[in-house]
Amino acid sequence: MSTLSSDTHPDVERFHIELLRKTPLFQRLQMVASLVKTTRHLSWQGICERYSNEMSETRTERFLFLLYKDDIMAKRVATLLAHKEKADTK
Repeated sequence: MSTLSSDTHPDVERFHIELLRKTPLFQRLQMVASLVKTTRHLSWQGICERYSNEMSETRTERFLFLLYKDDIMAKRVATLLAHKEKADTK
């Protein structure tokens, strides 16, 4: 088997793969969910830092576009979120 990572020794990589294969499916799914959550959190932080002078709604649209890769979908979801926030504050 060829190595997947050029900076990892092949024996270490084999060991990691063996550990992953032995890990129960629910734990692997938890790891994936955690990675997705962390990635989204870091993406949101990056948008907030990069566009700190923009309104919150605009940053939200940028984030949603990043998630959905669709401007129309991002605007629809942003609109739904804005309506939900208004309803929650009443």
